[in-house]
Amino acid sequence: MLRTMCKRSIFLAGLMLIMMFSPLASASFEKEFDKKEDLEEFDIPAHPAKTIDAFGPRIDTSTSGRAPCSAVQTDGGTAGDAGNTTSTARSLGTDPTNGPTGVTGCVDSSDSQDMYAITTTAGKEVDIEIVVPASADFDLYIVDSSYAGNPSDWYTYDYSEYNDPLEQVSSAGTSLEGQAVTFYALINAYSGDGQYTLRVWTNNSIPKPDMTISMVEGPQKAQAGDTVTVNYTVENLANNSSATTGAFDVFFILSTDTTYSAGDRILDDVYVEADLAAGASRNTSTTVTIPANITNDSYHWIVWADGYGNITEADELNNNMASPDITIIGIDCSDITGGVQDDAGLGSDAPDNTANATNMGSNVTAQYTGCMDEGDGADVFAFDVPSGYFLEIMLDAEDQNSDIDIYIDYENGSQVDRGYTSSYPETATAKLTDYEGLAGTYYVNVTHFSGISNYTLNVWTNQSIPAPDYVIESITSAESGQPGDSFEVNAVLANEGTIDGASNVELTAIISVNTGVDWYDHIIGNAVTSGIPVDTNTTVTISSTIPTDLVQGGYYLYVVADQDNLILERSEDNNELRRTGQVTFGTAETSCVSQNDAGLGGDAGNSTAQAMDLGSYTDAEYRGCIDSNDNGDYYIISMGSGQNLNVTLVDPPSGAVNLAILDSNGVQVDSDSGWVSDSEASTAGTDMDGVAGTYTIIVNRSTSWLEDGGAGTYRLILGSPTEYIAPFSCVGFSDGGTGTDAGDGLTTPIPLGANPQLEGEGCLSEQDASDAYQFTLADWNNVEVMLDIGNNPLFTSSLHDENGTEISTWNGSMWTSMGDLEFEGRDGTFTLVINSQGSEGYYNLSIIPLPPAPADLSVTNLSCGADMISNEELFYSFDIHNLRGPLDAQSFSWSLELIDSNEMILEEIDSSTMTSFATYGEVVLERSSSTYINSATPSGLYSCRVMVNMDGMLHEDEIMNNELIGEPFEIQNEDQLWANDQDRDGYNTTDVGDGIVDECPDKYGESYGDRYGCPDLDGDGWSNANDINPLDESQWVDEDGDGFGDNITGTDGDQCPEVAGVENGDGGDGCPPPFMDLDGDGIQDSEDACNSPPGVTVGSDGCEIDTDGDGIADSLDQCESTPSGVEVDSEGCEVEAVIEDDNDGDETSSEEEKKSTEDSTKSGMDPVMLGGIGAGVIAIIILSLLVIRKGRGGNIADDSFANAAFDDPMAGMAANDQSITPEQLQYEQQLLAHGYTAEQARAYADQHFRPWLNQ
Repeated sequence: MLRTMCKRSIFLAGLMLIMMFSPLASASFEKEFDKKEDLEEFDIPAHPAKTIDAFGPRIDTSTSGRAPCSAVQTDGGTAGDAGNTTSTARSLGTDPTNGPTGVTGCVDSSDSQDMYAITTTAGKEVDIEIVVPASADFDLYIVDSSYAGNPSDWYTYDYSEYNDPLEQVSSAGTSLEGQAVTFYALINAYSGDGQYTLRVWTNNSIPKPDMTISMVEGPQKAQAGDTVTVNYTVENLANNSSATTGAFDVFFILSTDTTYSAGDRILDDVYVEADLAAGASRNTSTTVTIPANITNDSYHWIVWADGYGNITEADELNNNMASPDITIIGIDCSDITGGVQDDAGLGSDAPDNTANATNMGSNVTAQYTGCMDEGDGADVFAFDVPSGYFLEIMLDAEDQNSDIDIYIDYENGSQVDRGYTSSYPETATAKLTDYEGLAGTYYVNVTHFSGISNYTLNVWTNQSIPAPDYVIESITSAESGQPGDSFEVNAVLANEGTIDGASNVELTAIISVNTGVDWYDHIIGNAVTSGIPVDTNTTVTISSTIPTDLVQGGYYLYVVADQDNLILERSEDNNELRRTGQVTFGTAETSCVSQNDAGLGGDAGNSTAQAMDLGSYTDAEYRGCIDSNDNGDYYIISMGSGQNLNVTLVDPPSGAVNLAILDSNGVQVDSDSGWVSDSEASTAGTDMDGVAGTYTIIVNRSTSWLEDGGAGTYRLILGSPTEYIAPFSCVGFSDGGTGTDAGDGLTTPIPLGANPQLEGEGCLSEQDASDAYQFTLADWNNVEVMLDIGNNPLFTSSLHDENGTEISTWNGSMWTSMGDLEFEGRDGTFTLVINSQGSEGYYNLSIIPLPPAPADLSVTNLSCGADMISNEELFYSFDIHNLRGPLDAQSFSWSLELIDSNEMILEEIDSSTMTSFATYGEVVLERSSSTYINSATPSGLYSCRVMVNMDGMLHEDEIMNNELIGEPFEIQNEDQLWANDQDRDGYNTTDVGDGIVDECPDKYGESYGDRYGCPDLDGDGWSNANDINPLDESQWVDEDGDGFGDNITGTDGDQCPEVAGVENGDGGDGCPPPFMDLDGDGIQDSEDACNSPPGVTVGSDGCEIDTDGDGIADSLDQCESTPSGVEVDSEGCEVEAVIEDDNDGDETSSEEEKKSTEDSTKSGMDPVMLGGIGAGVIAIIILSLLVIRKGRGGNIADDSFANAAFDDPMAGMAANDQSITPEQLQYEQQLLAHGYTAEQARAYADQHFRPWLNQ
């Protein structure tokens, strides 16, 4: 008999049972068997096996199918309840026998155990049995006086489970047999409730054998199908000579461990041992055949005497023994590697303990290979992990039928994680454990469980990334509801991550017939909540609706957080939780009252011939009903070429069904027993993949011991039809967290007040097609509006101002007045309208108030400077505006600077610190002023720069407009400008290469016609000294000297500028007069200076020629060749000197007196000469009168100018002042002629001709 069983072996027993009946179809979520699954899911016994066939089905009907025990019980035939402890047990007396009638008792969920005390005298043994009521599962145990309620004590002596409706135990074959002792019969209600019958027989004890196996030995290696020799020793431990064994069977079992479990392989070979006397032993060597289909692995040989308990023994629990050594069936690592293992490149087998483990390094990410068999047992490697990182490993095996597990242990021996499923890859990680991010040495243990295989070990050292991790901690709801009802689900959402949650989290309520969540389960509601801080939780209410068309009955209620995995979490595998206990919706069916399978008006037949025709394949959901009178429904369906039949079968809430698909020949294509889950089958991946034809779908009511077939409506789903969505309603919804429904339009919004804050979820449906929110902004405040319509693409929205005008910058999901030039800081009322457009669902809305925008100072309209000379006055003006939020009297500074072409500051022109209340375009400062530029300013290109708030005294978001540079202008240094222009008239004193030189370098002048830089009063470009009329800008030169200017169009213009002329000459003013020659000498009278007598030779001036130049015309000269300088007489001859006394009282000789007289006569002119002179004067007067009549004589100014030089009272002063030039005197005379006083003329002329006097 077995003494102990490990939990893992028990698990495998259940797993093997399941695998023996049918292959499992793949399923999602928790609907997949795994060695890690909680054992209570499988009802696997957790106690030693008494016989090889110890494992059987358990019946779990809960207590819902029967009435509980009555309030007043009569357990054991006596009023009252049999107790459940040794002190309260109901006594059956000494050596009792009441069979076959027995006594009755009752157990239920409130009274699940009854105990009866039995006292025996020496030499007695007691047989006990109970008759279990239908649909219940009661168990029977023998315990002693030490029992204190611990279930592990149930198996000390004898027990009976699984054998309903009759459970039997006996003290025979236990240490209680033949003893004078009191022990107890314990009845335990595993499931169900009701009345039982307890029957007891007391018999005389007889000597019994006690068989045990004391030695087992098998071959070291073998192959599947080999016949091998097994040696064992069997003993009979009885000490009574009459306790012989008789002939008995010996069974051989191959087990991957030393404990028998349901997954172990019982060999077909049975060796029959002959009778074995008490106290005797026998060594046996026999041959057995290893099954040909056994999995290659390392096995222990379990030899079991009387494996089915056919012989009554004194001890039933010591009949088997496992070989201490293993037999490797198939190959081992030495075969695979060719002799020497090279685990992880170490050149040998890796150590099997942490003390000798090889350290593979720090921060390792690598792949290793190795080999594992039973003899190896374990390979252990060490890895150093730095702080902030974690270890993650994955193992895969070359032989997928092997079972190699992995473990991660910390340096202190604590287990971090493990991977020990029945499939590959096996994974383990420190992520999401207390060791994530913890530095230290970690040990990776590759452990053998079964099989032999090369393995590949991947190791990653990953950085720990902070993230939230949402889990559902608890779910509460009502226990029941009716289809169509509102149903409130409350879930506690916790953040077990490492950082606060930022994004909204959606919680979805789902109901499922079986455990786990799948796509075809019913979503009954969802809710969205804001992300929550790390290590906190929040309760979320999910307003749900029970679907009106669901199959009524009991459902599991799940809540899933972030079902669509929109949030990056530390783990995506812990987002769902199942509510404790089922929730009942409506009334569960107990039978098929009326059949309407697949909606075709009747019951689907239970054979292919009677199958209900579903026509051609299409994605659809059908419903049918099964009960105890209708154990099967058959459907046929036509499939086209290339199509595959994918079928999902959902159990009735109060029943269980399984699924199979047959082809047109009746051959099974696929099936799914659907134990503890829904069923799935498909032609995909089979020999009928894409093959056209008629297929049969079989729905069978389950008859497995694992689940009750029950009754009710199943869901038969072909393909992936549109999943069922619960009826949607917004009734009672608190839109945006306002506590009520938001308004239903632009004219009827819900008012939120001034500068409100709102965050929450809103709801729109067919009945509530529009939500409207109205809020007001005041005191320059702003707002941010964000709308998330989620998975509702038809939802529309619009944002309006107080006039009802749509705001164009609203994009349907976000708008902020901050930065919107039209609305920023503007007081006003806004309305947000959200329309469903015939859709339904939820949206998230947040309205967040924002403070007033910061001020934004801007410099504009800068006008500053123009091309100038240093020391001249610079004029400037500029404006400062505030373009955004209120200044609120905050201080700020501004400055105006003169900068050069490299933006280096030459000088600060103006600056100030000030405050203002200006806002949104209002003027802060209008500045206009002037200043004198420093005379020492170097020549160059300059600009003015205005800067405001450059020290940041005032907060602004935008500072690019806080600076403005004006147009550049040129400043010419004054000293540099006039360095080569002494009189500063613009003409250089020395030639600079242009050939222009100031010809009056020390006198200011603007002349350029006749010479450069000399005074030019009338500005005609001709210097005063050479200007024929210095005060008339229209005339400046008279080349022929006739008094008429050469500019024909100017004043008195000379019409014949190249020849001297007269007024009204022949051709106009300045042209020669008409030709006249009164003395007939051939010279025109206007040019004739002498009235010559006829016949004499004259010169060009009309006068008679004097060849010897003695003053006597040739016609009168008697001495034509008189030497020059000689005194001649009237005849042109030389006068001889004669000295004599003239008696006139002087000392002059008479000759001298004569000469003097002659000279006087000559100088006084003789009468003829005087007459000629007189005639000439008369001619001049006549010509003068002609000129006066022409108009020149009427020009008083000209006359004054002509006479001024002779009448100048200042002439004497000018003669004494050498700095007064003739030009200045001429200019002064002109001023005098125009009526200025002498002092005024002198002062005015000094400004032009002697400017230094005024500096």
